Amino acid sequence: MEKYLKNAKIFYYEVIRKPIPPAPDSLVMQIRETSQKLESAYSRFENELNEDLLDSIIYEIQSLKALYRYLLKRAKESGLECAEISVFGREVI
Repeated sequence: MEKYLKNAKIFYYEVIRKPIPPAPDSLVMQIRETSQKLESAYSRFENELNEDLLDSIIYEIQSLKALYRYLLKRAKESGLECAEISVFGREVI
């Protein structure tokens, strides 16, 4: 019985729970989603009047720009062709 439990545990941890690297399509989708979130944040920034919320949006934009740069770097390292884009005429990189 212990032998079967040991084999089941090995199968579970080495086959079922084995981390799967993200597919290239997943990386492209993450880049698109981040770009859309960045566009949304810029839009909110242009329409917001409250100073506290403006500070929050500025931090969000900086965070999204950093994530976008990271995702582009990963895409280039994996050999994907990704054109760098600008959002509302603003440079992202």
